[in-house]
Amino acid sequence: MTRRPKRGEGREGDEPRGVAHVYEGPEVLTALLGRAGSALSAEEVTERFRSAQSHGEERSDAIPGLFEQEPRFASPDEARRLYGNLFGLWDRLAAGLPAGDDAPAVAEEPEREATPLPRRGAVAGEELTPEVVEAVWKHLAAMPEREKRRLRDRFENAQPDLAAWLEALPLPPEAGVAAQDLGFEAWAMFDVAFGDRVGAVAFKDLRAIEAEPPPAEAVQPALAAYAAEALDLVQEDDPAFAAADRAQVERVVAAVAAALTGAIAGEVN
Repeated sequence: MTRRPKRGEGREGDEPRGVAHVYEGPEVLTALLGRAGSALSAEEVTERFRSAQSHGEERSDAIPGLFEQEPRFASPDEARRLYGNLFGLWDRLAAGLPAGDDAPAVAEEPEREATPLPRRGAVAGEELTPEVVEAVWKHLAAMPEREKRRLRDRFENAQPDLAAWLEALPLPPEAGVAAQDLGFEAWAMFDVAFGDRVGAVAFKDLRAIEAEPPPAEAVQPALAAYAAEALDLVQEDDPAFAAADRAQVERVVAAVAAALTGAIAGEVN
C-alpha cells in the first residue's frame, strides 16, 4: 500500500497504484476465485453482478456473497489481483460493456527509478524519522513486483510471528489486505532505519497488545502519519472501506508499531 503523492505533488507518472480496477477475462477470474475458495465461475459472477446492479445494489454488498466462507489468499498480491478483477468486471458491466474475452489485457507497469535508501541501521534511538519513512515508501513504490516479493519473503523469514499474526487477523478482506501491506511496509521502514538492532517480534506480545495498543502517533509519529494518508487513499478508492474497517486497520498499525519498537535493541557504545 505504497502511498501516492497528494494531488499536484511529484512528477506526472510518479504515482504508485493501489488496487487497479482491471478485468483480465473469465479464465483468469475463475482461477483466482477458485484459489480464494469460491465455487463460482466468472460467468456466474457476471450474472450475479448484473442482477445486483439491476436491483440497485452496491458492489460492496455483492462481492461477499461470492464466498461461502472467508476468502483465503496465498499473498496480499493475489488478494489485490482478485479484487482488482472483481472491481474491473463490476465497472465494465455498470458501463454497459461485455464481460467476455474482449476484456482489455493488463498493461505492464513501466519501470520507475528506485529512490535511494539511507544507509541501513543509521538511525539512532528508537523513532523512525520522516526522511526514512518517505524514502522507504518511494523505494517500495518503484520496486518491480518480483523484487517486492523477494523482500516480502525476507520479511516473513525475519518476522515469522508478525507475518503469522497479520495473516490470522479476523478482518474483512479489503481491510486484511490493507493491514498486511502496512505491516510489511512498517517492517521495511524499521529494517532500513535500525538494521540488525530490530529483533523478531513474538506472537504472544502482539496478542497481548492487539486489543488496546498504545497510539501509533505517540510511539512512531512518522509511521502514523504515513498510515493515515495511505488509509485516506484506500477510502477514496473504495467507498465500501468503512470507518469501522479503518479503525481496525489503525489498531493493527498501532500494535505493529509498538511491537517493532519494543524489539529494538539498545545501541552498542
